[in-house]
Amino acid sequence: MFYPTGTAEGIADATGRQDYVAVIMAVFRPNHTQLEAQVASIARQTLRPSLLIAVIADLESGPLVQEIASRHGLECSLVVPEQGLDAPRAFAAGLTAATEQTPPGALIAFSDQDDIWHPAKLERGAVALDDPSVSLVHSDARVVDAAGTVMHPSLFALERRQRRPGLRDLLLRNNVTGMTMLFRRELAELSLPFPAQAGVHFYHDLWLGLLATARGRVVVLDEPLVDYRQHEGNAIGALQRGRGGWRPQFGRKALWSWGRRRATSYALARYLARSVQARISEFVLAGRLAPNTANTQALKPYLRRRGLGLPLVADAARLLLFGRLDLARISMCHATITAGRLGLSLREALKSGLNESLGRFDTRLYGLSPGVAPPELDSGGNVIIKELALEPAPPPQQRSKPASSFIDTRKLPSWRPRFDAPEPALTLLVPTLNPTEAFAGIATAIDIGIGLAARGHRVRMIATDLPIANAAASRAFVEGRIGNGGAEAASRISLHCGITGDTSGPEGPEISQHIDDCFLATAWWTAHVARSLTKEYNMGQWRFIYLIQDYEPNFYAWGTTFAEAAESYGMDYLPVFNTTLLRDHCANLGLCAPDALAFRPSIEVARYSTGTRPARSGPRRLALYGRPEVERNMYPMAIEALERFVVAEGLGRDDIELVSVGLQHDPVEFSTGARLTSLGKLPWEDYPGYLLSVDLGLSLMLSPHPSHPPIEMAASGVRVVTNTYGSKDLSRLSPAILSPQPTAEGLSAALSHAWAAGPVPDAERNIDLSPLGLPIDEMMDQLSNLLSQMQTKSEAAA
Repeated sequence: MFYPTGTAEGIADATGRQDYVAVIMAVFRPNHTQLEAQVASIARQTLRPSLLIAVIADLESGPLVQEIASRHGLECSLVVPEQGLDAPRAFAAGLTAATEQTPPGALIAFSDQDDIWHPAKLERGAVALDDPSVSLVHSDARVVDAAGTVMHPSLFALERRQRRPGLRDLLLRNNVTGMTMLFRRELAELSLPFPAQAGVHFYHDLWLGLLATARGRVVVLDEPLVDYRQHEGNAIGALQRGRGGWRPQFGRKALWSWGRRRATSYALARYLARSVQARISEFVLAGRLAPNTANTQALKPYLRRRGLGLPLVADAARLLLFGRLDLARISMCHATITAGRLGLSLREALKSGLNESLGRFDTRLYGLSPGVAPPELDSGGNVIIKELALEPAPPPQQRSKPASSFIDTRKLPSWRPRFDAPEPALTLLVPTLNPTEAFAGIATAIDIGIGLAARGHRVRMIATDLPIANAAASRAFVEGRIGNGGAEAASRISLHCGITGDTSGPEGPEISQHIDDCFLATAWWTAHVARSLTKEYNMGQWRFIYLIQDYEPNFYAWGTTFAEAAESYGMDYLPVFNTTLLRDHCANLGLCAPDALAFRPSIEVARYSTGTRPARSGPRRLALYGRPEVERNMYPMAIEALERFVVAEGLGRDDIELVSVGLQHDPVEFSTGARLTSLGKLPWEDYPGYLLSVDLGLSLMLSPHPSHPPIEMAASGVRVVTNTYGSKDLSRLSPAILSPQPTAEGLSAALSHAWAAGPVPDAERNIDLSPLGLPIDEMMDQLSNLLSQMQTKSEAAA
């Protein structure tokens, strides 16, 4: 929502200029003194801003910003979103407000909440923008500490930035810092909406920098016009880059980690290149941009369907010639992946077409970063729609294999503890801390770690399986999930990568820990890791806490993995169950006490139940939670049930719209002419709004644990069909949920029943989750007490 406190015309000041300048500031739990200093520096500009647009990303700081802006004589417009925002989405909201509240030709600047602008910052940028060929201006900055003492006179020199990079160079490393930028409103309009991303993989300044470089000239002012403040609360900080710094690592895990990081970088570069091309194409086709006024030729190596990446090799040679070994290495890696992408796809093409193989490869790449696929382009660079699924390439055949290759490395610690931490902590073991991969059960585990930090415990979060692709994005993701009082809780949380460690020791990666750390395992293999470390190092907390969120042996066929997952339930631990349904299942198997700690799912029912369902025309919409690669979601049975349902009801393509959300897969044609189209994984922020447009849902889960989609759909006013499993019957939670036996015939009959039923009354959308366990806060209170008792006993024993 926008809350303008006034409007202003272009202001004539001491410079004699009459530019209309809007400053967008994202505000998130600010330090009051630093915020005051920054607003004062904005008010002291020789080219005084006409409007300050403050995006209240923490939902709380609006009155403070308004009061400070008023004291300094600045017109202020508050943008208060419906939910907390990370930096890219906050600045996108600010740009949206700016395009609505400023006149054509207005100039726009980004501002952090804790920096200091030099008095001539806006004036110097406005003078450069007098040249109509210039799309964006940015400058150097001084790096200062929390007290304002200069740490380095040049951010460009500190980070060894290229002064004037081309489009492809920006894809290797961004050199445009948002808080130094100034640009016209037309660039803001071109940038909106920002390309989708799951979590934070790229920031607003890179996106605008790419568009500005494609659209016109980008001018860099070789003087520091901002004091860039560094402190513990920075979402992104200055990074000192050496000329080398790379140390080769060997071994299967190290090489896999290296390859994955490089593939992630390449995937993001390719995604952004295609997004830039698609956006330019959209504006040209809509008549909002004249043809030939933008140049995206440099992006071709990332746009080509087929290519060997030779221009990227040339880039690497050029960068190496100019002493940029760091960038040359990245460009060469991108070239290698481009060629490897074609080679692997050619091998796959022996089984299917080349284009299909390339598409499947790209789908997996975009799953690494940014978590969603870009718009598809035709050979002319125009936007098309094409969805492709992915089948992994078969592993190469070997004549012999070492014995170690048969051991599941996930259950082995990939780091060694370095016992130099000053105090013990709860050490949370999660497979990943990457925002695009930290969903469902992993997000719940992270929330529990956050809750324990808020209760005074120090928490170490260690990603055991996947490298942290972007440390700042992971930190922002975790801090974005913290509620009130978050700064204190955040100060007790540290993030670590188990693959790379904090440091590299003589025997591999090392992480700083304490001998009395208590582990919290979150998956069966992390339970093995916890047991291995406590035994090998004779740690003080010999029992670990085990967060059990499903009966994991059922994920696998009978065999070694099934047995190792089941083995984890026979270890010595304190269980915490996600729902009473799962606890009761485990109690029936003799694995826990019937009163073991259990909590209800972390579903924000109000996030779905309070939305207004829009009036829609056209066929009714049925959404399937479709995950073909996940056996427990019973995708084949869901398809058979849908076939039976559309035949029984005589529903063709004009009668029903069938969509699938979850994992990307090929379309499915039904005998009546109806067609199921896959949307893949929806961005988290778009998911509730989309459910409000759905009439029927089908979401299956052959497990004692209730999956979230049926509850989220029912709370959104969707009549949803799921299945029973043992004593699990979600229909007890809401009449909008139907829970037949998991048979195609039973599911089809339930869909017909839901099809004939009327709309879901609002009263049925307010779902009570209390039968499923304690509220998570009450559970964490009890868990905090247990953890304190364990630590007290350990100290007494010491």
